[in-house]
Amino acid sequence: MRRTKFNPNQFQIDFLAAFRRMLVSLGDSQNLLVNETIFVKLSDQWENNRQLPADLLFHKSPVEAVVYRLSKTDERLQFPEDLVAGDLRGIPGLTGFAAKFREQGWVILPNELAGAYKQLYLHILTAALGLEHLYANRTELLAEAEKVALAALLPETEIRSFFGVRLSRFPDSFRMDVSNYFNLPFESVLKRAHQLEIISDAVLEGAKNDAIRTTRRTPVKKVA
Repeated sequence: MRRTKFNPNQFQIDFLAAFRRMLVSLGDSQNLLVNETIFVKLSDQWENNRQLPADLLFHKSPVEAVVYRLSKTDERLQFPEDLVAGDLRGIPGLTGFAAKFREQGWVILPNELAGAYKQLYLHILTAALGLEHLYANRTELLAEAEKVALAALLPETEIRSFFGVRLSRFPDSFRMDVSNYFNLPFESVLKRAHQLEIISDAVLEGAKNDAIRTTRRTPVKKVA
């Protein structure tokens, strides 16, 4: 009987795979592949050298502030004690992810994100770390993490002050004022209002369609 040759490198790969889990990946399946590749590279480097790359632009302080903020609004959250977080610049296809390596929680985002989206995604991915013990399904975990993030970022009393008039259509000036006030995309604020049942399904859907029509009417600037 032929004996299988022992491959120590394969053993190391299999061993690490048991301790490496992608929890939430933003974007589509192609982005997932990029995000997983980055996660494997970073976690391998950490495992081998206990060092993270110099171009990881932030570490614990921003994500720890988010953990504190989220913990005040949802008692279900259970966060890892050790967190690795940062921005990476210039990686095509990187959209952001939350993951666990051994007992560490990882949150990685692309540096190129606009401020409003960076704040939103940082809260969503961090919330996913706190909720992963409750949700095995990635889609369900992402949906619940978004709810928790929006609840922390958008207090109910302030949302009601903007949407208390029971508007059914939202002019551009209103969208801009709301987005600037909360420093978040208007679509996210609208979703929070829907979660609070301040606006109906029909109003939410109509606002989405209005946004699509506005995008289509916006002329595309030609690059010289």
